[in-house]
Parts: sequence; C-alpha cells; structure tokens
Amino acid sequence: MTPTRARATLAEAAVHALLAGDVLALQSMVSPDVLDHSAEPGQPEGWRGLRERVMTLCAALPDGDVVVDVLRVEGDAVLARAVITAVRRVTGPDPVEVTGPLTVAVVLRFDEQSLLSELWTSSDLAVDVPGEQPSHVRAG
Repeated sequence: MTPTRARATLAEAAVHALLAGDVLALQSMVSPDVLDHSAEPGQPEGWRGLRERVMTLCAALPDGDVVVDVLRVEGDAVLARAVITAVRRVTGPDPVEVTGPLTVAVVLRFDEQSLLSELWTSSDLAVDVPGEQPSHVRAG
C-alpha cells in the first residue's frame, strides 16, 4: 500500500469514527494533544475535549449513518466530505427535527507517527441566531 493510500485509509476511518461517535476506535488514531480548530467555547483542550465533542455529536444523532463521499490527500493533510443521515429526532434543551442529510466537511492533519494532530470541521446544520440576518454567499 502506498503512503498516500495508507493515509487515505486512516483518514476515512478517522472521519467515520469522528462522525459516528466511536471514541474507542478514534482514541488510537488521535494525538493526546490534538488541536481542534472548531472547538466549542469552553471545550477542554486535546483528546479530552475532542472526545467530549464527539460524544455530544453521537448523543445528538444517535441513529446517524455516515458516508464519506469525498476524500483528498495532500501531504500530511486530508480533506473529507461526509454525509450523515439520521432518522431520529435530535434531543436536548432545544430539540431539532432532522429533516434531511447533514453534510460535514473535515480537514485532518496527521503527525509523523500518523496520529491525528489537527482538525477543522464545518457542517450545513442550520442554527437560527436571534437578531442575525441570513448570509447569502455565492461561490465562484
């Protein structure tokens, strides 16, 4: 297996574990001092904080089915796009009805030991913020 293919295989497994809430599988792939550039306010640093965020996602979308449909490897970085299809209502203080698939973009960076050292995430989950105007940005 080429180094690029090995990194792609590792990255796909990491994305699945991240988005499916599989902290047991994810733990062996992540550096203890991983830097989560998309951390929630007050989220602890490193593996502890990422683990909490992954567990929160799993609780919010317990029936989520993850499909990685784009995976691009460039050196030590990987860009992935995944789609999560959930069938259960999201629970919590402000319940949200899941009406369609959730698309998530994930950028992963791996260190010399092939451990996940940095990540960035973004999703199309719409969140209404009182007093905010919708943004209409066009690509191109």
